[in-house]
Amino acid sequence: MPFLAARAAQTPDAPALEFTEERWNYESLNSWAESIAAHLESKVQRGARVAIHLSIQPAYVALIHALARIGAVAVPLNTRLTESEIKWQIEQSQCNFTIHANHSTPQPFILHSAFSIQHLNPDSVQGIFFTSGTTGFPKGAMLTLGNHHASALASADRLPAQKNDRWLLTMPLYHIGGMSIVFRAAIYGIEIVLHSGFDVDKVHHALTDENITHISLVPTMLHRLLEKYPNFKPSPSLRVILLGGAGAPESLVKKALALNLPIALTYGLTEAASQVATSTPEQTRAKPGSVGKPLSGTTVNIVDETGKSLPNGEVGEIVVSGKTVMQGYLHDRPDRFSRSPRRGKPVRSINTGDIGYLDSDGDLWVLTRRTDLIVCGGENIYPEEVERALTSHPAVSEACVVGLPDQAWGQSVAAAVVASETVSEENLIQFLRGLIAGFKIPKQIIFVESLPHTASGKLKRAEVKDLTGFRIALINQTDSESQASRLTNI
Repeated sequence: MPFLAARAAQTPDAPALEFTEERWNYESLNSWAESIAAHLESKVQRGARVAIHLSIQPAYVALIHALARIGAVAVPLNTRLTESEIKWQIEQSQCNFTIHANHSTPQPFILHSAFSIQHLNPDSVQGIFFTSGTTGFPKGAMLTLGNHHASALASADRLPAQKNDRWLLTMPLYHIGGMSIVFRAAIYGIEIVLHSGFDVDKVHHALTDENITHISLVPTMLHRLLEKYPNFKPSPSLRVILLGGAGAPESLVKKALALNLPIALTYGLTEAASQVATSTPEQTRAKPGSVGKPLSGTTVNIVDETGKSLPNGEVGEIVVSGKTVMQGYLHDRPDRFSRSPRRGKPVRSINTGDIGYLDSDGDLWVLTRRTDLIVCGGENIYPEEVERALTSHPAVSEACVVGLPDQAWGQSVAAAVVASETVSEENLIQFLRGLIAGFKIPKQIIFVESLPHTASGKLKRAEVKDLTGFRIALINQTDSESQASRLTNI
Protein backbone atom coordinates (compact mmCIF):
# COMPACT_ATOMS: atom_id res chain seq x y z
CA MET A 1 0.00 0.00 0.00
CA PRO A 2 1.34 3.53 -0.81
CA PHE A 3 3.01 5.32 2.12
CA LEU A 4 0.35 8.04 2.33
CA ALA A 5 -2.62 5.68 2.01
CA ALA A 6 -1.22 3.41 4.70
CA ARG A 7 -0.71 6.34 7.06
CA ALA A 8 -4.22 7.70 6.34
CA ALA A 9 -5.69 4.32 7.21
CA GLN A 10 -3.81 4.25 10.54
CA THR A 11 -4.11 7.87 11.70
CA PRO A 12 -6.62 9.70 9.47
CA ASP A 13 -7.08 12.67 11.81
CA ALA A 14 -3.38 13.29 12.48
CA PRO A 15 -2.04 16.59 11.05
CA ALA A 16 -0.16 15.98 7.79
CA LEU A 17 0.56 19.29 6.06
CA GLU A 18 0.44 22.97 6.90
CA PHE A 19 0.94 25.82 4.42
CA THR A 20 0.31 29.42 5.55
CA GLU A 21 -3.27 29.29 6.88
CA GLU A 22 -4.23 25.99 5.26
CA ARG A 23 -4.04 22.60 6.96
CA TRP A 24 -4.62 19.00 5.89
CA ASN A 25 -4.87 15.90 8.04
CA TYR A 26 -3.78 12.55 6.63
CA GLU A 27 -7.28 11.66 5.48
CA SER A 28 -7.75 14.90 3.52
CA LEU A 29 -4.22 14.85 2.06
CA ASN A 30 -4.73 11.24 1.00
CA SER A 31 -8.08 12.11 -0.61
CA TRP A 32 -6.39 14.93 -2.53
CA ALA A 33 -3.65 12.59 -3.76
CA GLU A 34 -6.31 10.03 -4.70
CA SER A 35 -8.22 12.56 -6.80
CA ILE A 36 -5.05 13.60 -8.62
CA ALA A 37 -4.12 9.95 -9.18
CA ALA A 38 -7.60 9.23 -10.59
CA HIS A 39 -7.26 12.18 -12.98
CA LEU A 40 -3.80 11.11 -14.14
CA GLU A 41 -4.39 7.36 -14.30
CA SER A 42 -6.52 7.57 -17.45
CA LYS A 43 -3.69 9.39 -19.24
CA VAL A 44 -0.46 8.21 -17.62
CA GLN A 45 0.56 4.57 -17.85
CA ARG A 46 2.49 2.78 -15.13
CA GLY A 47 6.18 3.42 -15.68
CA ALA A 48 5.62 6.61 -17.68
CA ARG A 49 8.00 9.44 -16.85
CA VAL A 50 6.45 12.72 -15.75
CA ALA A 51 8.51 15.90 -15.54
CA ILE A 52 7.44 18.27 -12.73
CA HIS A 53 8.18 21.98 -13.03
CA LEU A 54 6.45 23.52 -10.01
CA SER A 55 7.32 25.87 -7.20
CA ILE A 56 7.10 24.66 -3.61
CA GLN A 57 3.37 24.33 -2.88
CA PRO A 58 0.95 21.87 -1.26
CA ALA A 59 -0.16 20.57 -4.68
CA TYR A 60 3.42 19.42 -5.28
CA VAL A 61 3.31 17.28 -2.12
CA ALA A 62 0.00 15.70 -3.15
CA LEU A 63 1.31 15.15 -6.67
CA ILE A 64 4.39 13.28 -5.44
CA HIS A 65 2.16 10.80 -3.62
CA ALA A 66 -0.27 10.58 -6.55
CA LEU A 67 2.45 9.69 -9.06
CA ALA A 68 3.85 7.04 -6.73
CA ARG A 69 0.34 5.60 -6.35
CA ILE A 70 -0.16 5.04 -10.08
CA GLY A 71 3.40 3.77 -10.61
CA ALA A 72 4.56 6.75 -12.67
CA VAL A 73 8.14 8.02 -12.44
CA ALA A 74 8.51 11.59 -11.18
CA VAL A 75 11.22 13.72 -12.77
CA PRO A 76 11.43 16.86 -10.60
CA LEU A 77 13.02 19.78 -12.43
CA ASN A 78 15.02 22.58 -10.88
CA THR A 79 12.86 25.68 -11.31
CA ARG A 80 15.98 27.84 -11.46
CA LEU A 81 17.24 26.31 -14.70
CA THR A 82 16.96 28.01 -18.08
CA GLU A 83 14.50 26.81 -20.72
CA SER A 84 17.26 25.08 -22.68
CA GLU A 85 18.56 23.28 -19.57
CA ILE A 86 15.06 22.10 -18.71
CA LYS A 87 14.45 20.91 -22.27
CA TRP A 88 17.70 18.92 -22.17
CA GLN A 89 16.72 17.15 -18.93
CA ILE A 90 13.25 16.32 -20.25
CA GLU A 91 14.76 14.86 -23.41
CA GLN A 92 17.43 12.93 -21.52
CA SER A 93 14.87 11.35 -19.20
CA GLN A 94 12.49 10.67 -22.12
CA CYS A 95 9.56 12.16 -20.26
CA ASN A 96 6.12 11.34 -21.59
CA PHE A 97 4.45 14.28 -19.83
CA THR A 98 5.32 17.51 -18.09
CA ILE A 99 3.34 19.03 -15.24
CA HIS A 100 3.70 22.75 -14.72
CA ALA A 101 1.88 25.68 -13.15
CA ASN A 102 -1.26 26.99 -14.81
CA HIS A 103 -1.44 30.71 -14.11
CA SER A 104 -4.61 31.32 -16.14
CA THR A 105 -7.01 29.15 -14.11
CA PRO A 106 -7.48 28.31 -10.42
CA GLN A 107 -6.21 24.76 -11.07
CA PRO A 108 -2.91 24.17 -9.25
CA PHE A 109 -1.23 22.63 -12.29
CA ILE A 110 -1.88 21.32 -15.78
CA LEU A 111 -0.78 18.17 -17.57
CA HIS A 112 0.85 18.62 -20.96
CA SER A 113 1.80 15.77 -23.27
CA ALA A 114 5.47 16.08 -24.16
CA PHE A 115 5.87 12.91 -26.21
CA SER A 116 3.65 10.01 -27.19
CA ILE A 117 3.27 7.31 -24.53
CA GLN A 118 5.80 4.53 -24.85
CA HIS A 119 5.87 1.13 -23.19
CA LEU A 120 8.66 1.62 -20.67
CA ASN A 121 10.25 -0.96 -18.45
CA PRO A 122 7.74 -1.43 -15.55
CA ASP A 123 10.37 -0.90 -12.86
CA SER A 124 9.85 0.28 -9.33
CA VAL A 125 11.61 3.62 -9.89
CA GLN A 126 9.87 6.45 -8.02
CA GLY A 127 11.84 9.34 -9.45
CA ILE A 128 14.74 10.51 -11.56
CA PHE A 129 16.79 13.19 -9.86
CA PHE A 130 19.38 15.09 -11.88
CA THR A 131 22.71 15.57 -10.18
CA SER A 132 26.15 16.63 -11.37
CA GLY A 133 28.05 13.93 -13.23
CA THR A 134 31.73 13.30 -13.85
CA THR A 135 31.34 14.36 -17.51
CA GLY A 136 30.07 17.80 -16.54
CA PHE A 137 26.53 17.02 -17.69
CA PRO A 138 23.83 16.37 -15.07
CA LYS A 139 23.15 12.66 -14.57
CA GLY A 140 19.74 11.25 -13.77
CA ALA A 141 19.86 9.18 -10.56
CA MET A 142 17.00 6.64 -10.50
CA LEU A 143 15.60 6.16 -6.99
CA THR A 144 12.98 3.62 -5.99
CA LEU A 145 10.29 3.72 -3.34
CA GLY A 146 12.37 1.06 -1.62
CA ASN A 147 15.32 3.48 -1.50
CA HIS A 148 13.11 6.15 0.11
CA HIS A 149 11.64 3.66 2.58
CA ALA A 150 15.05 2.33 3.65
CA SER A 151 16.35 5.88 4.00
CA ALA A 152 13.39 6.95 6.14
CA LEU A 153 13.71 4.00 8.52
CA ALA A 154 17.47 4.45 8.86
CA SER A 155 17.10 8.18 9.50
CA ALA A 156 14.47 7.57 12.20
CA ASP A 157 16.77 5.01 13.82
CA ARG A 158 19.41 7.73 14.19
CA LEU A 159 17.04 10.63 14.89
CA PRO A 160 13.87 9.09 16.39
CA ALA A 161 10.55 10.59 15.37
CA GLN A 162 7.73 11.35 17.80
CA LYS A 163 3.97 11.48 17.22
CA ASN A 164 3.60 15.27 17.41
CA ASP A 165 6.70 16.19 15.40
CA ARG A 166 6.49 19.15 12.99
CA TRP A 167 9.16 19.23 10.26
CA LEU A 168 9.71 22.67 8.70
CA LEU A 169 10.33 22.12 4.99
CA THR A 170 11.89 25.02 3.09
CA MET A 171 14.12 22.94 0.80
CA PRO A 172 13.20 22.71 -2.91
CA LEU A 173 11.16 19.60 -3.69
CA TYR A 174 13.28 18.98 -6.78
CA HIS A 175 16.22 18.31 -4.40
CA ILE A 176 16.46 14.95 -2.69
CA GLY A 177 16.72 16.83 0.63
CA GLY A 178 13.20 18.16 0.14
CA MET A 179 11.64 15.15 -1.57
CA SER A 180 12.87 12.75 1.11
CA ILE A 181 10.99 14.67 3.81
CA VAL A 182 7.70 14.21 1.91
CA PHE A 183 8.05 10.43 2.10
CA ARG A 184 9.49 10.35 5.62
CA ALA A 185 6.62 12.38 7.03
CA ALA A 186 4.08 9.92 5.61
CA ILE A 187 6.04 6.93 6.87
CA TYR A 188 6.49 8.43 10.36
CA GLY A 189 3.00 9.96 10.53
CA ILE A 190 4.30 13.44 11.35
CA GLU A 191 3.37 16.88 10.03
CA ILE A 192 5.14 18.89 7.35
CA VAL A 193 5.10 22.67 7.80
CA LEU A 194 5.69 23.82 4.24
CA HIS A 195 7.20 27.16 3.24
CA SER A 196 7.32 28.37 -0.36
CA GLY A 197 11.07 28.93 -0.05
CA PHE A 198 13.72 30.01 2.43
CA ASP A 199 12.73 33.37 3.89
CA VAL A 200 15.01 34.09 6.84
CA ASP A 201 12.41 36.08 8.78
CA LYS A 202 9.64 33.52 8.28
CA VAL A 203 11.96 30.69 9.24
CA HIS A 204 13.05 32.56 12.38
CA HIS A 205 9.43 33.12 13.36
CA ALA A 206 8.53 29.48 12.77
CA LEU A 207 11.48 28.21 14.80
CA THR A 208 10.72 30.51 17.71
CA ASP A 209 6.90 30.53 17.79
CA GLU A 210 5.43 27.55 15.93
CA ASN A 211 6.61 24.48 17.87
CA ILE A 212 8.81 23.19 15.05
CA THR A 213 10.76 20.06 16.04
CA HIS A 214 12.90 19.47 12.90
CA ILE A 215 14.33 21.50 10.07
CA SER A 216 16.73 20.62 7.25
CA LEU A 217 19.16 23.38 6.23
CA VAL A 218 22.18 23.81 4.01
CA PRO A 219 25.04 25.84 5.55
CA THR A 220 24.12 28.96 3.55
CA MET A 221 20.66 29.00 5.13
CA LEU A 222 22.02 28.65 8.66
CA HIS A 223 24.63 31.34 7.96
CA ARG A 224 21.91 33.77 6.84
CA LEU A 225 19.77 32.95 9.87
CA LEU A 226 22.59 33.54 12.37
CA GLU A 227 23.86 36.58 10.50
CA LYS A 228 20.50 38.34 10.87
CA TYR A 229 19.68 36.89 14.29
CA PRO A 230 23.06 36.53 16.07
CA ASN A 231 21.38 35.74 19.40
CA PHE A 232 18.95 33.25 17.89
CA LYS A 233 17.07 31.26 20.53
CA PRO A 234 14.60 28.76 19.09
CA SER A 235 11.58 27.27 20.81
CA PRO A 236 12.42 24.42 23.24
CA SER A 237 10.45 22.16 20.89
CA LEU A 238 13.26 22.26 18.30
CA ARG A 239 15.20 18.99 18.61
CA VAL A 240 17.10 18.74 15.33
CA ILE A 241 18.66 21.09 12.79
CA LEU A 242 19.79 18.67 10.10
CA LEU A 243 22.72 20.45 8.45
CA GLY A 244 24.05 19.10 5.16
CA GLY A 245 24.05 19.55 1.40
CA ALA A 246 27.56 21.02 1.53
CA GLY A 247 30.50 21.08 3.91
CA ALA A 248 29.70 23.25 6.94
CA PRO A 249 32.48 25.74 7.76
CA GLU A 250 34.05 25.17 11.17
CA SER A 251 33.28 28.77 12.18
CA LEU A 252 29.58 28.27 11.44
CA VAL A 253 29.40 25.06 13.47
CA LYS A 254 31.17 26.73 16.41
CA LYS A 255 28.77 29.69 16.29
CA ALA A 256 25.76 27.35 16.26
CA LEU A 257 27.08 25.25 19.13
CA ALA A 258 27.82 28.38 21.16
CA LEU A 259 24.09 29.17 20.87
CA ASN A 260 23.26 25.61 22.03
CA LEU A 261 21.52 24.85 18.75
CA PRO A 262 20.72 21.15 18.15
CA ILE A 263 22.93 20.71 15.10
CA ALA A 264 22.98 17.27 13.49
CA LEU A 265 25.75 17.27 10.89
CA THR A 266 24.94 14.98 7.99
CA TYR A 267 26.61 13.72 4.85
CA GLY A 268 24.50 12.47 2.00
CA LEU A 269 24.03 12.38 -1.73
CA THR A 270 21.23 12.15 -4.23
CA GLU A 271 22.39 8.71 -5.33
CA ALA A 272 21.77 7.35 -1.82
CA ALA A 273 18.33 8.91 -1.29
CA SER A 274 19.72 11.64 0.99
CA GLN A 275 21.43 10.74 4.28
CA VAL A 276 24.45 8.43 4.39
CA ALA A 277 25.94 9.31 7.77
CA THR A 278 24.55 11.58 10.47
CA SER A 279 25.80 12.79 13.82
CA THR A 280 23.14 13.41 16.46
CA PRO A 281 23.12 16.84 18.15
CA GLU A 282 24.81 15.29 21.20
CA GLN A 283 27.47 13.67 19.03
CA THR A 284 28.03 16.87 17.07
CA ARG A 285 28.71 18.72 20.31
CA ALA A 286 31.11 16.00 21.49
CA LYS A 287 32.90 15.68 18.14
CA PRO A 288 32.25 18.79 16.01
CA GLY A 289 33.20 18.35 12.37
CA SER A 290 32.43 14.65 12.12
CA VAL A 291 29.22 13.62 10.32
CA GLY A 292 28.96 10.58 12.58
CA LYS A 293 28.50 6.92 11.79
CA PRO A 294 26.81 5.53 8.68
CA LEU A 295 23.08 4.99 9.10
CA SER A 296 21.81 1.47 9.71
CA GLY A 297 21.78 -0.58 6.53
CA THR A 298 24.43 1.64 4.94
CA THR A 299 28.11 0.76 4.67
CA VAL A 300 30.84 3.33 4.13
CA ASN A 301 34.18 2.10 2.85
CA ILE A 302 37.31 4.19 2.32
CA VAL A 303 39.40 3.10 -0.66
CA ASP A 304 42.66 4.12 -2.32
CA GLU A 305 43.16 4.90 -5.99
CA THR A 306 43.22 1.19 -6.86
CA GLY A 307 39.95 0.49 -5.02
CA LYS A 308 41.67 -1.23 -2.10
CA SER A 309 39.98 -0.75 1.29
CA LEU A 310 41.90 1.41 3.73
CA PRO A 311 42.02 1.03 7.54
CA ASN A 312 40.45 3.55 9.88
CA GLY A 313 42.43 6.75 10.05
CA GLU A 314 43.64 6.67 6.44
CA VAL A 315 42.31 9.13 3.89
CA GLY A 316 40.75 7.99 0.63
CA GLU A 317 37.63 8.01 -1.54
CA ILE A 318 34.28 7.42 0.16
CA VAL A 319 32.32 4.45 -1.24
CA VAL A 320 28.71 4.00 -0.11
CA SER A 321 26.78 0.70 -0.24
CA GLY A 322 23.34 -0.37 0.93
CA LYS A 323 19.60 -0.38 0.37
CA THR A 324 19.39 3.37 -0.11
CA VAL A 325 21.75 3.41 -3.11
CA MET A 326 19.99 4.19 -6.38
CA GLN A 327 19.08 1.66 -9.01
CA GLY A 328 21.51 3.39 -11.35
CA TYR A 329 21.94 6.37 -13.64
CA LEU A 330 19.95 6.90 -16.79
CA HIS A 331 21.63 5.22 -19.77
CA ASP A 332 24.15 3.49 -17.46
CA ARG A 333 25.42 -0.09 -17.78
CA PRO A 334 23.07 -2.70 -16.29
CA ASP A 335 26.05 -4.62 -14.84
CA ARG A 336 27.21 -1.70 -12.71
CA PHE A 337 26.39 -3.32 -9.37
CA SER A 338 28.00 -6.26 -7.63
CA ARG A 339 26.03 -9.15 -6.12
CA SER A 340 26.12 -10.71 -2.70
CA PRO A 341 28.02 -14.02 -2.86
CA ARG A 342 25.62 -15.57 -0.33
CA ARG A 343 22.14 -14.91 -1.67
CA GLY A 344 22.71 -13.41 -5.09
CA LYS A 345 20.86 -10.23 -4.19
CA PRO A 346 22.03 -6.91 -5.65
CA VAL A 347 24.39 -4.96 -3.41
CA ARG A 348 24.46 -1.50 -4.87
CA SER A 349 27.38 0.80 -4.23
CA ILE A 350 28.50 4.19 -5.45
CA ASN A 351 31.97 5.69 -5.65
CA THR A 352 31.21 9.19 -4.45
CA GLY A 353 34.40 10.93 -5.53
CA ASP A 354 34.38 12.57 -2.08
CA ILE A 355 37.48 12.30 0.10
CA GLY A 356 37.41 11.43 3.79
CA TYR A 357 38.27 8.91 6.48
CA LEU A 358 36.75 6.87 9.29
CA ASP A 359 38.25 7.54 12.70
CA SER A 360 38.95 4.91 15.38
CA ASP A 361 35.31 5.09 16.52
CA GLY A 362 34.00 4.47 13.01
CA ASP A 363 32.80 8.07 12.61
CA LEU A 364 33.10 9.63 9.15
CA TRP A 365 35.02 12.81 8.44
CA VAL A 366 34.48 14.35 5.00
CA LEU A 367 37.54 16.35 3.99
CA THR A 368 36.79 17.32 0.41
CA ARG A 369 33.63 17.13 -1.61
CA ARG A 370 33.82 15.87 -5.20
CA THR A 371 37.11 17.20 -6.41
CA ASP A 372 35.99 19.77 -8.96
CA LEU A 373 32.38 20.14 -7.93
CA ILE A 374 31.38 23.60 -6.70
CA VAL A 375 28.71 23.69 -4.00
CA CYS A 376 27.20 27.18 -3.75
CA GLY A 377 24.35 27.60 -1.28
CA GLY A 378 23.54 23.90 -1.48
CA GLU A 379 23.40 23.89 -5.29
CA ASN A 380 25.84 21.62 -7.17
CA ILE A 381 27.68 23.29 -10.05
CA TYR A 382 30.01 21.35 -12.32
CA PRO A 383 32.78 23.56 -13.78
CA GLU A 384 32.82 21.92 -17.21
CA GLU A 385 29.19 22.88 -17.83
CA VAL A 386 29.94 26.54 -17.16
CA GLU A 387 33.15 26.33 -19.21
CA ARG A 388 31.23 24.98 -22.22
CA ALA A 389 28.83 27.91 -21.97
CA LEU A 390 31.69 30.41 -21.73
CA THR A 391 33.63 28.99 -24.68
CA SER A 392 30.51 29.12 -26.86
CA HIS A 393 31.05 32.90 -26.88
CA PRO A 394 33.03 33.83 -30.03
CA ALA A 395 35.51 35.95 -28.04
CA VAL A 396 36.48 33.17 -25.59
CA SER A 397 39.08 30.67 -26.69
CA GLU A 398 39.47 28.89 -23.32
CA ALA A 399 38.02 29.07 -19.81
CA CYS A 400 38.61 27.50 -16.43
CA VAL A 401 35.90 27.64 -13.75
CA VAL A 402 36.67 27.14 -10.06
CA GLY A 403 35.00 27.48 -6.70
CA LEU A 404 36.42 30.02 -4.27
CA PRO A 405 35.80 30.05 -0.49
CA ASP A 406 32.80 32.13 0.44
CA GLN A 407 31.72 32.55 4.05
CA ALA A 408 28.04 32.97 3.22
CA TRP A 409 27.56 30.58 0.30
CA GLY A 410 30.23 27.94 0.98
CA GLN A 411 31.76 28.57 -2.43
CA SER A 412 31.29 31.14 -5.15
CA VAL A 413 31.81 30.54 -8.86
CA ALA A 414 34.78 32.24 -10.53
CA ALA A 415 36.26 31.94 -14.01
CA ALA A 416 39.61 32.61 -15.64
CA VAL A 417 39.19 33.30 -19.35
CA VAL A 418 41.55 33.48 -22.32
CA ALA A 419 40.00 35.92 -24.80
CA SER A 420 40.75 35.97 -28.54
CA GLU A 421 39.27 39.45 -28.89
CA THR A 422 38.15 42.26 -26.63
CA VAL A 423 35.23 41.40 -24.37
CA SER A 424 34.21 42.58 -20.90
CA GLU A 425 33.22 40.66 -17.78
CA GLU A 426 29.73 42.15 -17.96
CA ASN A 427 29.39 41.13 -21.63
CA LEU A 428 30.14 37.51 -20.72
CA ILE A 429 27.79 37.51 -17.72
CA GLN A 430 24.94 38.84 -19.89
CA PHE A 431 25.76 36.22 -22.54
CA LEU A 432 25.57 33.42 -19.98
CA ARG A 433 22.15 34.46 -18.64
CA GLY A 434 20.34 32.79 -21.51
CA LEU A 435 22.43 29.62 -21.40
CA ILE A 436 22.74 28.52 -17.78
CA ALA A 437 20.92 29.06 -14.49
CA GLY A 438 21.72 32.21 -12.54
CA PHE A 439 23.36 30.34 -9.66
CA LYS A 440 25.91 28.84 -12.11
CA ILE A 441 27.03 32.19 -13.56
CA PRO A 442 30.49 33.26 -12.31
CA LYS A 443 30.40 36.02 -9.73
CA GLN A 444 33.78 37.17 -10.99
CA ILE A 445 35.67 36.69 -14.26
CA ILE A 446 39.32 37.51 -14.79
CA PHE A 447 41.19 37.56 -18.11
CA VAL A 448 44.55 35.80 -18.51
CA GLU A 449 46.96 35.24 -21.38
CA SER A 450 47.04 31.46 -20.86
CA LEU A 451 45.86 28.72 -18.49
CA PRO A 452 48.03 26.06 -16.80
CA HIS A 453 47.66 22.46 -18.04
CA THR A 454 49.03 19.06 -17.13
CA ALA A 455 51.15 17.07 -19.60
CA SER A 456 47.99 15.29 -20.73
CA GLY A 457 46.25 18.59 -21.39
CA LYS A 458 43.97 18.74 -18.33
CA LEU A 459 43.45 22.09 -16.65
CA LYS A 460 45.32 22.59 -13.38
CA ARG A 461 42.38 23.94 -11.41
CA ALA A 462 44.35 24.19 -8.18
CA GLU A 463 46.80 26.59 -9.83
CA VAL A 464 43.97 28.59 -11.37
CA LYS A 465 42.43 29.04 -7.92
CA ASP A 466 45.67 30.67 -6.78
CA LEU A 467 45.68 33.34 -9.49
CA THR A 468 46.10 36.77 -7.89
CA GLY A 469 43.29 38.35 -9.89
CA PHE A 470 40.59 36.52 -7.92
CA ARG A 471 38.99 38.23 -4.95
CA ILE A 472 38.11 35.89 -2.11
CA ALA A 473 34.69 36.74 -0.71
CA LEU A 474 35.11 38.18 2.77
CA ILE A 475 31.45 38.50 3.63
CA ASN A 476 30.12 41.38 5.66
CA GLN A 477 26.49 42.48 5.87
CA THR A 478 26.64 44.56 2.70
CA ASP A 479 28.42 41.85 0.70
CA SER A 480 25.97 39.22 1.91
CA GLU A 481 22.94 41.27 0.86
CA SER A 482 24.54 41.92 -2.52
CA GLN A 483 25.20 38.23 -3.07
CA ALA A 484 21.68 37.36 -1.93
CA SER A 485 20.26 39.72 -4.52
CA ARG A 486 22.24 38.00 -7.27
CA LEU A 487 21.24 34.49 -6.27
CA THR A 488 17.57 33.61 -6.11
CA ASN A 489 16.21 32.14 -2.88
CA ILE A 490 17.22 28.58 -2.23
